[in-house]
Amino acid sequence: MNPKDLKALQTIHKMMLDLEKVAQDQSFSPEALEEIQAALQAFVTHEDFAFQKIAAIAPHLHPQMTMKHYVSWIVPVERLLQKELRDDEFLIFSEDGTQQIQEKIPLVFVLHNLRSAFNVGSIFRTAECFGVSKIYLCGYTPLPTQEKLAKTSMGTTGLIAWEEVLKLIDMLKDLRAQNYNIVGLETTSHAKSLESDFVKGPTAFVLGNERFGLDPESLELCHEVRKIDLRGQKNSLNVSVAAAIATYEFSRQWSMK
Repeated sequence: MNPKDLKALQTIHKMMLDLEKVAQDQSFSPEALEEIQAALQAFVTHEDFAFQKIAAIAPHLHPQMTMKHYVSWIVPVERLLQKELRDDEFLIFSEDGTQQIQEKIPLVFVLHNLRSAFNVGSIFRTAECFGVSKIYLCGYTPLPTQEKLAKTSMGTTGLIAWEEVLKLIDMLKDLRAQNYNIVGLETTSHAKSLESDFVKGPTAFVLGNERFGLDPESLELCHEVRKIDLRGQKNSLNVSVAAAIATYEFSRQWSMK
């Protein structure tokens, strides 16, 4: 990719992410959409068919679309920028079904506005392997009906209970009413170490958008916030990796009680 095309694509990607961030109420600015569409349409006559396909996104962007619809059109841009791993670079195949089903652990996942079907599928696989009780899919988080999610989950979407939920705040209030200990997995200044003892009883892990995390209103409804202690210069992990580490630690502590 030549520097000019790369810069143009990076600009489009930034504009799309900026709009995603401010359009959490699913109200899309016509002016912002027109600017993105104009940038996309500049690729209509590009000699590379991959860029022509990016240009074809423009007519699909309109103020009345849902956030899930909008996010689905960011993914092709990210793929062209090579920002996402391919499934066949990550999946590890092994013999399944050889282990007896064990007791579920008192843990549920609440996934809010995750954009990547790859990440959600990976979380389903982790959840099933550790015996997580249920997964709640909030906002525009992809559903198991999506082909990529189903592929990445390795068939686990049919082995674990899940439910689509529109509003995260309502979900958290409902879990609080059911006496769940709600744990936000987020890197904040007041976050406790993941290795600290968990409260005994039903627990919910809340994970937010890959880029924006959980908003302050959601964090206020969490009983506590946990972080994974890291030693590198980066202070965050891929959301599916973080979910796996946190689930292992909860499972380890639960099995010792």
